[in-house]
Amino acid sequence: MYRFTRTTSTPMFRLLSKNSLDAIHWATLDVLKKTGIKIFSNKVLKMLEEAGCTIDYEKKIAFIPSHLVDESLKKSQKTIRLCARNPKNDLGLDGRHTYICTDGTGTHTFDFETGRRRESVKDDVVKSAVISDYLDHVNIYWPMVTSQDFPAHVRVLHDLDAALNNTEKHVGFETTTTPEEARNEIEIAAAVVGDKEKLKKRPIVNFTYCAVAPLQHAESIEAVLEFVNAGVPVFFMSMPQTGVTGPATIPGSLVVNNAETLAGIVISQVASPGSPVGYSTASSNFDMRTNRWLAGSPEGGIIWAALSELARYYGLPSYVMGFGTDALAPGPQACWEKVISGVFPVLSGCDVAVGIGLVDACTTLPFEELVIDNEICKMVFRLAEGIEVNDETLALDLIHSIGPGGHYLTEKHTLKHFREHVIPEISIRKPYDTWKREGAKSVIDVARHKTKEILKTHRPPPLDRDVQKEIQEIIKRASKELTSKT
Repeated sequence: MYRFTRTTSTPMFRLLSKNSLDAIHWATLDVLKKTGIKIFSNKVLKMLEEAGCTIDYEKKIAFIPSHLVDESLKKSQKTIRLCARNPKNDLGLDGRHTYICTDGTGTHTFDFETGRRRESVKDDVVKSAVISDYLDHVNIYWPMVTSQDFPAHVRVLHDLDAALNNTEKHVGFETTTTPEEARNEIEIAAAVVGDKEKLKKRPIVNFTYCAVAPLQHAESIEAVLEFVNAGVPVFFMSMPQTGVTGPATIPGSLVVNNAETLAGIVISQVASPGSPVGYSTASSNFDMRTNRWLAGSPEGGIIWAALSELARYYGLPSYVMGFGTDALAPGPQACWEKVISGVFPVLSGCDVAVGIGLVDACTTLPFEELVIDNEICKMVFRLAEGIEVNDETLALDLIHSIGPGGHYLTEKHTLKHFREHVIPEISIRKPYDTWKREGAKSVIDVARHKTKEILKTHRPPPLDRDVQKEIQEIIKRASKELTSKT
């Protein structure tokens, strides 16, 4: 399993100066205190009122004082442990590593056999989980599409079932909207590790809660209370779109994003002090010509990098977008946009970059895109590693020994270090004549062949039969209970 490890906690570059971070922070506190956050849950409003917030119940707005923000940030954990079915895949969000997570919550798939774009089904979750389990640069699996061959009120449970059964890596998810759904998801995760107390010690899942820009938390915020009380890590994601649900200027949208996220941190720490929470974002710019939120723009990459710097400013783990694209299918546009939108968050020192595998603004899954993006991540991580200068890498004695006109191919030093250079798996580096003779295959062709090979040969260990049976019983019960409440 690969991830980028920084030798120090200092990132490769910074977008925001300390003065700029301070300015965004103080502007955010001003918004929380004077404009407030609209919260559609009376339960949460009452909880915040008891904690010291001023509440306008008619407008459902909470005005959050600065001291409560400061107290909540102090209570929150500064590092988060994301565990997995297989302990060798456990992750530590400690400010020194960058991990990669698949993109999630897509709605369509390019059928691997026919190439036809269709609505996603549970088997697509299964296949994408298997591929993600195999790929070395994927550390966290987020169900990439949803099980639309099952009723809407239990789809997220089927997504979680398919994910946990087909990868031994950590699993994240987002589409939970009610406390009842949350409790069922907690039960499923607890069944895998043994019980709810073991889940607190080894959280094999995390939940990403998405705010409603600008400056709103939907009633689904009540699901967060279930997760934080269960010890499941929660990442608060905001996604204002510049010029639409946030100011057209990037700093202005950063303030809106920050206010929504910090309000979520406050809610979590009031409900469960010290619970594991993190800073997440999918904020980006808006294309006024096409009326679309953008996943692969340079501005998006800048925003995600800036917000990962804000997360570090607060001492919070960051879980930000990266490697997105607006291309409608795999191809050159998808590749250059994924590099442009992914390199900034990684170089800025984010803990998790979320976004590989989907196209069309994070809505559509071509299975081979996972393989292509895995290679892109490998190359971006190499950029982030930079150059280490020491006596060994300077190789001065060797240079003296070889002298003018010699070569280094047979040297032990070369054998020791040549693998430090990226050796791609699907990129084409052959001579033209060789490439032509072998069929002139495109990178997409090569990636499709590799994907087919993975699906044919890779078999992640399934959950124990008793655990599978328990999960099916949870889903069966939930299907009846949640139907009666809709």
